[in-house]
Amino acid sequence: MTADGDNLPNPSRIVRYVPYGKMRKDEDDNYIGPFPSAFEGRPVDHYLSVTWCEYSDGSQDSQLRCAIEAIRNSNINVKTMACFCVTDTPKVLDAISDTGRAGRAIFYPEEDNPAHAGVHGITPDDLLLLARLADEVWCSFLTKAAADALPLGNCIKSPEVG
Repeated sequence: MTADGDNLPNPSRIVRYVPYGKMRKDEDDNYIGPFPSAFEGRPVDHYLSVTWCEYSDGSQDSQLRCAIEAIRNSNINVKTMACFCVTDTPKVLDAISDTGRAGRAIFYPEEDNPAHAGVHGITPDDLLLLARLADEVWCSFLTKAAADALPLGNCIKSPEVG
């Protein structure tokens, strides 16, 4: 059972909201992937804010959709041109570990996003890590249309969450 302040289960998936301006685009304005700056956490948080998919019960697709809906229903002003980058938690932690730092993904539920979590170990001055996160780790993303095409489950808390 995962409770507030616990490490996220391994494996698990996490989603990061990425504004339009932090997504790379080709000459036809098609999304290519996130810029490394999309993975710089806010200094006041001391971690990178993410949303944990397995917080919700259901299939993988419905868990992902519920995580996106949790972001949309949070205090974040989600814009229609933004994307949702998705990755497996172990990939992020392995990338951080390769820098010699210990990474942790911790469940931090918030009133406006009960599936909220934070990834520790990413520093804004580690440009190589940020580039790796953008190019290799968090390179899978969904546009609004792709997110809306996912099945919307009941978005109820998994019995594995305390």
